[in-house]
Amino acid sequence: MNKRSRPIRDFARGRREGTGSFGENGREHRGMSRSRREFGFTVIELAITVVLIGVSLGIASLYYGRTQKDLSMKSAVSEVESIMERAYNIAMQEGVEVYVQFWDDMGTHANRCAIYRVYPDGTDEHADDEPTEPPPSGVTADTDGSGHYWFKLANGGIDVQDPVTLLFRRDGSLVTVSSTEGGMSVTLVGSGQTRTVSINDRGEISS
Repeated sequence: MNKRSRPIRDFARGRREGTGSFGENGREHRGMSRSRREFGFTVIELAITVVLIGVSLGIASLYYGRTQKDLSMKSAVSEVESIMERAYNIAMQEGVEVYVQFWDDMGTHANRCAIYRVYPDGTDEHADDEPTEPPPSGVTADTDGSGHYWFKLANGGIDVQDPVTLLFRRDGSLVTVSSTEGGMSVTLVGSGQTRTVSINDRGEISS
């Protein structure tokens, strides 16, 4: 019996056309390789995206932290200025001596400040450590529950570098300011920043 065999040329054509035994497998293999390459590029792109997001979040976090520190210091400076202004106005309007005391972190009221009145009848809030003046608007304070207040600066987030005590005294139509401790400037420190608020003998404030 004669055996019929497929011509070599037909077999070769089958390989070229993808109909031979190797044609379909060849395309399948090439397709799998292409899919793997495409998947590989996707993973790389995803990794790059994750890294970029992480870097962006890190930068945003640093910026937010720096902004919060700046805001706390600005708030503390503004509060010290308002406390000095309030003391000046009390002395002018009420005709009493007014003490403003700032404590450092080693003081009786650590990193707090208070406004004290000394009345002509001899009542001395400063000597008795009984400041009855409530905090100015926007300023928080500790209280003993008996109507006495010790103010926090930036809600307790900023420290006073050195203790300072100022005396405001009315003389006729003028108020003079002097220091009984630490000079005429209050230096604030916090989060690597330092700011100084000063007042002169005429009650003019600078920072």
